[in-house]
Amino acid sequence: MSKKVTKVSLNGSSLSLHEILSVGRNGGLVEFTTESNILENIHNTYKVMIVDVQNGVPIYGCNTGYGAQASHVVNKGLKKKRVAEAKKISEGITHIDVAVGPEFKDEIVRAAMLIRINMLMNGVSAVKLDDLNIYRKMLNAHITPVVNMYGGIGASGDLAHNARVLNAARRYKGTKVRDKQGNVIEAEKALKAARIEQLYLDPKAGLGLVNGDNFSTAVATFLAADTVRALVLMHAVAAMVIEVLRGTDRSFHPMLAYVRPHQGQDETASIMRDLLQGSKLAYQEMKGHKKRPKGVKVQDGYSLRGISQYLGVDVEKIKGILDTIEVNANAVSDNPLWVLPAFATKGEKPYQWVSGANFIAMHMVDVMDDLRKIMTHMTKLCDRHVARLVNTHESNGLPPNLSDKAAITQCAFKGVQIQSGMFDVYASLLSMPVSTFFGVHEEGNQDITSHALTSGILGFDNLRITHYALAQTLLAVCQAVDLRGGARMLSEKNKTPIYLCAFSGTIC
Repeated sequence: MSKKVTKVSLNGSSLSLHEILSVGRNGGLVEFTTESNILENIHNTYKVMIVDVQNGVPIYGCNTGYGAQASHVVNKGLKKKRVAEAKKISEGITHIDVAVGPEFKDEIVRAAMLIRINMLMNGVSAVKLDDLNIYRKMLNAHITPVVNMYGGIGASGDLAHNARVLNAARRYKGTKVRDKQGNVIEAEKALKAARIEQLYLDPKAGLGLVNGDNFSTAVATFLAADTVRALVLMHAVAAMVIEVLRGTDRSFHPMLAYVRPHQGQDETASIMRDLLQGSKLAYQEMKGHKKRPKGVKVQDGYSLRGISQYLGVDVEKIKGILDTIEVNANAVSDNPLWVLPAFATKGEKPYQWVSGANFIAMHMVDVMDDLRKIMTHMTKLCDRHVARLVNTHESNGLPPNLSDKAAITQCAFKGVQIQSGMFDVYASLLSMPVSTFFGVHEEGNQDITSHALTSGILGFDNLRITHYALAQTLLAVCQAVDLRGGARMLSEKNKTPIYLCAFSGTIC
């Protein structure tokens, strides 16, 4: 997922996670597909929608009120008036631009804009390619709307956040953007300077550009990518903890995964065997048990012996999470939608509209709830490892609190271990599921909701705690390595990560 791309072509079905990350963080160039069938679908659906509005056909969100006001139909007068009124309804979506609080990083907003374009490229939303092109030009010019985090419930999409982007493209007074140099300026000024045309809303365009879970998908993408990196590092840290605590590699015997064949357990055990191979500290016992000194346990404690079972489930889960996010990034998250000929049921006339709920971000809240659990699993494992490192009853000969023998208090890492307890408790609170906490909103219309971005916002905090936990554990491991005789005692594969991670600052 760290692969950098310089150009991304959007067709609504093949956007990859590394492309999302690259456009978000590195600014890859965005283009539209040249596939004629896709472009024709976009044009045909828009044209049919306009004709229906002209003819007074009631269509949700085009010539009706929003949400619980769907019974308020505005289709009186001649064709020209009907379209003009429908445009006003589209412009009225600005009422949902209510986001407040901390700002999303530019990478999240850029990724959300990219995903929104892609979600509307399937040609079933009746939003013009010209409208999407304005978003595309903003991305390529590095003009990023300033979007606050709070205000969405993940029901009818990420409305508040998408409305802020929409109003930036409309040059709405007071709407701010950040330019390539990081300066915060009025959207109108930035778009004029970049010669990007102002967005004027046709019927459905206002709703179509805000009514999806693309912000949730963007947040999930970045949280997942950073969680993967942390999980990889967690394996290396855990292996080094086993080394300095004089644990054994036999806890990862292949037979254990063979008789309990969970894929993640097998993968983690294989990684641990590889990382521990050749260590002068860890017992090398793949061929059988070796005699322990008197008073030393013949098996390791749970947080050492059970690593493959404990982290294995997260290895499995993260793969499913990545797949789910990518499916969602290439899905149509909007309402209403129009039935293309390929999707028409038997006897159904194509290009009629369908009202559904493809905007509910349940898949995204579920993966972000799971990501927060994975983060908390890592933080708790780090806490248990630090606790063992400082405790002479569990450390197999390390001095109290990893202190130098000449230290007066023998309390060197006591504060670190106490700090770890805070991380443990806070991470536990931050792992609580959000998807089951929804209420009833919007005049009773939105009575099942996801609150996906709430889970994502908690995820940002939890990820930060996970990074702190990994950092302090690495520091403790570095101290223990010195006390055990230095890096020469480690396995060859752990010699590089320990100093690279401890001093590069990549995880903090």
